[in-house]
Amino acid sequence: MGNKLGYEQQQNLSFAQILAEVPSFVAVLVSAILSRNLLVFIDLFDSFMYLISLSLVVVLSKKLTKDLRYEYNYGIGKVEAISSLLCDGIAFFGLLFMLGLSVYEIMYPEQPSKLVIAVVGLKVINVVFDIVFFAKQRKITKIHNSAISKANYAEALSALLFDSVALVSLFAVWLLRDNPIGGYISPVVSIFVAIYLIFGYVKRIRQALIELTDKTLPEEEQMKILNILSRYYDSYSQFHSINSHKSGDVTRIDIHLSFDKDTRVEEVVRLQKQMQNEIANQIDNCIVNIIVENS
Repeated sequence: MGNKLGYEQQQNLSFAQILAEVPSFVAVLVSAILSRNLLVFIDLFDSFMYLISLSLVVVLSKKLTKDLRYEYNYGIGKVEAISSLLCDGIAFFGLLFMLGLSVYEIMYPEQPSKLVIAVVGLKVINVVFDIVFFAKQRKITKIHNSAISKANYAEALSALLFDSVALVSLFAVWLLRDNPIGGYISPVVSIFVAIYLIFGYVKRIRQALIELTDKTLPEEEQMKILNILSRYYDSYSQFHSINSHKSGDVTRIDIHLSFDKDTRVEEVVRLQKQMQNEIANQIDNCIVNIIVENS
């Protein structure tokens, strides 16, 4: 799938998710006011953050459908990394808020309202929509594996997981509404869900920061490059350095070499192609450049 088509599909799916999430947000808002249940309030906050994240994805996907080759000569890897960082950062902040409220509820538990059963019906509808959107997002991510699609895949998975757990938990809360244990179900379940999801967001945020700060490749991959370079030691006069970084799904490798004065351009080009082929067998989706330095 081409990048333009992939971003168009992502934009259309995210817009459809917004249309489905808005009435759910209104319904959860009313339910939160009436039931005064912690899990419902957390669901309300989660829905609000989800709407912000989806809106951001729609805007960014629309921008990325355009031809940006002349605007971003080195690709849109950093644009995607910033987009992913914003989306994941919003979700991460929401999870921290969820943790804080859950701890507070354990310290000061309240008896669940009988109106919680109305939210259970709403959660059934949410889970059905979540399954449909998650399946479509998974399909897009498999074909168009960009940072934005990965971030939205994580959001879709989080929504499905949270709504599913909330459905079971709220039903259990309603069944145990006259039992003191019922007041602890929502916060305990919320803590476990939040901790589970936080690990995934931390991993993606870390990866986005690695790309944005142009961190070099791991030592293991650099050794692979040096081993290949050593096999061509008679093709250049001096080795200076290797500069490398990730940009989206592309790994860029710049090898700085010096050559004898009588070395022809065709020989340098041939060396670059040979090294490109060999390194590509070791590192997926890489671009190898030879930078000619003065001896």
